[in-house]
Amino acid sequence: MAHALGARVTLLTALSPGFDRACLAGLDVRPSPAAVLPRYANSYDGQGDRTQLLLEPGDPLRIPSGAFEQEPDVLLVAPAYHEFEACPPIAARFTGIDLQGPLRTTHGVVVKPHPNPRAAAQPFVREGDFVFFSEEDTPDADGLARYVASLGATVLLTRGYRGATLFSGGTQRQLSAIPANPIDPTGAGDCFATAFMVRLAETDDIEAACSFGLAAGALAVEGFGIGGIPTREQIEQRLAREAA
Repeated sequence: MAHALGARVTLLTALSPGFDRACLAGLDVRPSPAAVLPRYANSYDGQGDRTQLLLEPGDPLRIPSGAFEQEPDVLLVAPAYHEFEACPPIAARFTGIDLQGPLRTTHGVVVKPHPNPRAAAQPFVREGDFVFFSEEDTPDADGLARYVASLGATVLLTRGYRGATLFSGGTQRQLSAIPANPIDPTGAGDCFATAFMVRLAETDDIEAACSFGLAAGALAVEGFGIGGIPTREQIEQRLAREAA
């Protein structure tokens, strides 16, 4: 997503042997070897509700010290499951944390919300950071958002077709969704978070970043898989259409 927006991207990740890197073209990929990667299977019913299976939990992801030669503008930490125990100690001008993975656990192979979401979230939350998760990730999403905001982070709680809520300090504000014709909702939250962080680094304007992220998320659900990742031009066109 960040690459599609014109950002220079360094990707610290784990890759299995023989992984086809075609989808990573244009990225500065710095892989750690892993025998097993986190792997899911998603299915959706007629109402759009998801059942998710964890096929593989994956190996821990090792982040080397001195991973970056200079401080990045944006650090986006997005574990798929439990690859880290806490937020990596990497400084950046803006840091975003996607809590979706840490908020997951399993019953058998069926993915369920973590029974203690505050304990799962706390090691990843740092004052001044931006934290993302969905109302589908935990039963009391608003309560968790208020808790994380009380630790000094700004929280973007996504709500699908109902937009998102911004929690900061003791305040919260509803952000209206941008209308979309959904085909595949998978990855929309990731597109929202990435677009938000890229635009925040460009403008230092949370309001502008929210609008940009909402447009990216709306466009993402209108395509399948990575083919639905929008370009900057598409996002700007959608925003202009909504403003007209």
